[in-house]
Amino acid sequence: MPDTGFLHAMDHLDPQVVRLAEAAARDGLAPADPLRQTIAQARAAAERYHDFLNGSSFPSVEIVEVAASGHGPSGCLRLRLYRPAGGGAGRPVLLYVHGGGFVVNSVDTHDRLLRLLAVRSGAVVCAVRYTRAPEKRFPHQYEEVLAALRWIASDGAAHGLDAGRIAVGGDSAGANLALGAALAARAPGGPRVAFGLLFYGMFAHDFDSLSHRRYGDGRYGLTTDRMRWYWTQYLGGPAITRDPRAAPLLADLSGLPPLLLLTAGLDCLRDDSLRLAERLAEAGVDHRLVICERLPHSFATMTRTVEAADRAVSLAAETVRARLAA
Repeated sequence: MPDTGFLHAMDHLDPQVVRLAEAAARDGLAPADPLRQTIAQARAAAERYHDFLNGSSFPSVEIVEVAASGHGPSGCLRLRLYRPAGGGAGRPVLLYVHGGGFVVNSVDTHDRLLRLLAVRSGAVVCAVRYTRAPEKRFPHQYEEVLAALRWIASDGAAHGLDAGRIAVGGDSAGANLALGAALAARAPGGPRVAFGLLFYGMFAHDFDSLSHRRYGDGRYGLTTDRMRWYWTQYLGGPAITRDPRAAPLLADLSGLPPLLLLTAGLDCLRDDSLRLAERLAEAGVDHRLVICERLPHSFATMTRTVEAADRAVSLAAETVRARLAA
C-alpha cells in the first residue's frame, strides 16, 4: 500500500482528508513523489491520483480548447476555456495557472477545481497549459503566463471575454506565476488586472521558516526536500533565486490589485503566504489572508469529499464574482 504521508498525522488533519487518503491508498494511489520516481512516473502518478480526487461527477460547463498562434515564447499558447452557462458575451475572466512544482500536474488534474471556479464565480476560467520544467526552465513559464494575459487583452473579445474584468489566480507554483503576471501587468500599457486569487503559493526560494521546520517532514504530504527539488528543476541553478520574477515575494509589491490569499495550515509553504501578507500590508495593497487550519497543501483539488476544502473554493469563487462584478 502506498505511503500517503497523511495517515501519520491523523490527530491534526481534517478527518475527511484522512479518509480521502485512506480511500486512495486502498485503490493503490498516492500523490506523485519525484524524489522516488522518474519525472515521467511522477507525472503519470499525479494524473492517476487526481483522477481519483476529481471523481466522475463534474459541474457542467462549456469547454473550448484554444491554440493561440503567434503568442508566447514558443509561438503558440495552449489554453482551455471553462465557460459557465448563461450570461452571453462579455464575461469576466479568471486566468488560472495550475500548481505542481512547475514539473507535475496539468489542466486535467485541476479539472474539477476549474469547473467549480467557473460555475461559482460566473467568470470564464482561462486555464494555461504552460510548458513544464525541466524541459523548459525559468523564465519560459513566466513568459507563457504573461502571454496568456496579453492574449486575453488583445484577442479575448473574440471568445466572449471582457478584457476590462480580468482576475489572475493559481495554486502553489501556479500562484507564483499568477502573482508574477499581476506584477508585470502594472507596466504602462499592460493589461488591467482587477483581482488576484492565490492558493498556498510558493513565492520565494527560502526554506528557513517555521512552517518548513514544523510541516516539511512529509506527515502532511508536501516536503521541504521536494520543494528544494522543484525549485531546482524550475530555476536550473542558484543564480536566479533572487530574481523577483522567479521569487515574487522579493518584488516591489506596490500597485498590485486586491488579492485573496488562501493557505493551508498544515503546509510547509504556509509561511510563504504569511510573509506575502506582511509585505502586502507594508506596500498598502488591499488583501485578505485566510488560513485553512486543518487542511494540507493542495486542498483545493480535494473538494469532492472534503467539505472544508469545498468551502474555501466557494469563498474564492464568490470573491472573484464580487470583485469582477460589472
